[in-house]
Amino acid sequence: MTTRLTLRAWGVLGGAVALLVAGQLLGYPMLQVLAGAGLAAVLVSVLTVVRRPKVTVERVLYPDRVECGQPALARLVVRNEATRRQPAFVAADTAGQHQSEVAVASLAPNGAATYHYELPTSRRGPVAVGPLVLRRSDPFGLVACRVSIGSAATLLVHPKRYAARTASGIRQRHHFEGPVSQLRGSIDLRRLREYVPGDEVRHVHWKASARAGRLMVREYVDPDQPRLQVLLDTRTSVLTADQFDTAVSVAASILVVAAQSGQRLRLTTPCGTDHDVQSVSDLLDELARIEQSTATANLLESLPVTRDGGALMVLTGNAADLSTVRTSYRPVVYVDVTHAESALHTAAGVHVIHADNAQNAVDAWNVVPT
Repeated sequence: MTTRLTLRAWGVLGGAVALLVAGQLLGYPMLQVLAGAGLAAVLVSVLTVVRRPKVTVERVLYPDRVECGQPALARLVVRNEATRRQPAFVAADTAGQHQSEVAVASLAPNGAATYHYELPTSRRGPVAVGPLVLRRSDPFGLVACRVSIGSAATLLVHPKRYAARTASGIRQRHHFEGPVSQLRGSIDLRRLREYVPGDEVRHVHWKASARAGRLMVREYVDPDQPRLQVLLDTRTSVLTADQFDTAVSVAASILVVAAQSGQRLRLTTPCGTDHDVQSVSDLLDELARIEQSTATANLLESLPVTRDGGALMVLTGNAADLSTVRTSYRPVVYVDVTHAESALHTAAGVHVIHADNAQNAVDAWNVVPT
């Protein structure tokens, strides 16, 4: 807790000293009385404010995850834990660069009050909320007291999404007759991972377990499932911050609808992200936190090495420079979010989308023959 005198208090103290000196020199007792009154006012104000507020404050974010531009609120519950009335104070809360102030009214003994205020959701990303700062002042505005209370919280602002269609024509692989409906027991190995309760013992990889010192199991996937690889360019040398947010919104729009339709998805970036999408919530959290990097590596070198990678979507700038590069993916869709005018070019199974915003990019994707 910090307590300080305001500029008004310093003015009162200066005036009191001047009156005291003048009263002594001129022989006017009334001036000395006025000086004493000023000093007493400052002292009483300090004694009034110096006590720490005996309250508990609970802040709850709802929801704690929200799409960019959608409303998010904080609920503040203040309880008076003292046996005497709690004077009014101000609760200040920060959310990123935004600050909210709540005027908390005087509380009766063991009383409680609830307040609500909006949180900023105009930009994608994690928003640090708090900690709360309680501010009190005396009726004369001579002394100010500040105390930090509670802990910080995080509001995750997911990228804005637009209506996208599922890529229904993504190539599938057929290694056998008839579809496989269950991922467990299919014949394509995705990766090795640590054992969790419920995994089948027959999938334990004993050699890898011996090397790692803990049980490792093979994770299989259905080879008949459609696959979509998304490569998101995070290089600051290619995309500005606003263009990058546009690219993230396009990725979120297309990946979410693909995940909801049961397609296998993989998100890769030049800065090292290689995310095998398991759920929509994890995907949106990843896209909310993803940031740009100063990496200068070749963009397509970030792609996983594969013989038959399914469909590929690349979100970048200067897509024309990449459209002639051969890959094992088909179809290939390059989305260039740096153009001022929207356009769609198709040649030899490669589609190049030029867009000036996320809505136009997704609209173009919706008509691409994938």
